[in-house]
Amino acid sequence: MLRTIARHSTRLIHYLLALELVLFRPQMRHLTQLVDALIVCDSRKTLSNLYRQFVDELDPKTAADFFRESPWQVEQISLPRKRFMLGQFLGFGPTLETDAIVISIDDSLGIKHKDTRHLEAVDFQHNHSESTRKKQVYNNGFVFVEVHVQMDGIGFLYDAQLYLRAKTVRRLNRKRSKESRIPYRSKYRMARAMLAELAAQLPKDRPVYVTFDSWYASAKLIKFCRRQGWHVICGLKSNRCLDKKQVRHHDQALKHKRYIRVRMRAVDDAQPPSYYVRQIQGRLNDVTGQVHVLISRRHPGHKRPKYFMCTDTFLSAQEALRIYQQRWPVEIDNFYLKEALGLSDFRLQSFEAIEKWFAVVLMALNYLQYQQAQDYVQSHTCPRLADLIRRHRIEHAQDVLRAVAEQVLRSGDIETVLNRFIVFDSRAVA
Repeated sequence: MLRTIARHSTRLIHYLLALELVLFRPQMRHLTQLVDALIVCDSRKTLSNLYRQFVDELDPKTAADFFRESPWQVEQISLPRKRFMLGQFLGFGPTLETDAIVISIDDSLGIKHKDTRHLEAVDFQHNHSESTRKKQVYNNGFVFVEVHVQMDGIGFLYDAQLYLRAKTVRRLNRKRSKESRIPYRSKYRMARAMLAELAAQLPKDRPVYVTFDSWYASAKLIKFCRRQGWHVICGLKSNRCLDKKQVRHHDQALKHKRYIRVRMRAVDDAQPPSYYVRQIQGRLNDVTGQVHVLISRRHPGHKRPKYFMCTDTFLSAQEALRIYQQRWPVEIDNFYLKEALGLSDFRLQSFEAIEKWFAVVLMALNYLQYQQAQDYVQSHTCPRLADLIRRHRIEHAQDVLRAVAEQVLRSGDIETVLNRFIVFDSRAVA
């Protein structure tokens, strides 16, 4: 395997320096190495594979100590990262077509091998995407709650935090001292805490829409958002009551009413989808004020419609659904976190070490999203994150080739150069 990192990316160094992290020099060095290698490595993101990327071979045991023993806290890198990213994105506002901010809340499941044990954040979790009414699916893995911020064509993942079931928290706390016990936090409390942190930093004069699916559509969360002056556009379950009547019964009563045909924006150059929508207005149980409920079908004969709620009654059905469509970048975040940046590849045991791994992987994603936003503002074209990863790898490949050529010309000893730049170890193919 050819070693791929001769020196660190200049762009990455400038980005990390701009965060003004309060870390010791060895900690900063490990962070830079890990973020760089996460983007470059095209195999499983184990610590061994990550540190094999460097021309001057590093000891992966020191990286393990960086997560397990080094005395730094997640907040030392996450808080500066969030402040910097939000400040930069808000600064891009004057160059964008709209000043509306869309905040998306979601959670995601990362799957580990079924035989994986002794990792404190890993447990059997409910898989919403694969479960049906007749069959509930559980997978061995971990769950995280995330908040994404979107403005026009650019956005970034503000935060992603590990969720532990109450049963898991009780099990882990049996082996912990009173001072080191893990507090249980529901997904709702985690989402609310992240939103409260965002609310303290967002300007009051910018329109804000918070979007989430029906799993988060509790009256408490909706009312919290409304107290911040934000509007909510979310999915609804069919049994939610509007004017003391379930929305599915409203749908049945409107079966002879004409639909509004709504055309959505295309995603990834696909054919723009269209939906058939009915719109009703009323009061949702335990939610103050009038809301719009949208009943959406792919075609008039579709027997399982989707239900949505919008607190901004001045929006048309098309405008509301297009804002809700901006939740899609959250799915893109999940793909790159798990498939491209190795969020699921950790082998660390303690919950605290796994949280640190999350913080480092999220730093890598935010760096790519920052580069993406800069390109969008400068050229009004938004490159894919895959293109930015490819660019990062090409730049490193060019650096390595230059280093190889310089050393061969300087020493004339090809075998020594090969031994330095190529890993002759079968384990590297893992």
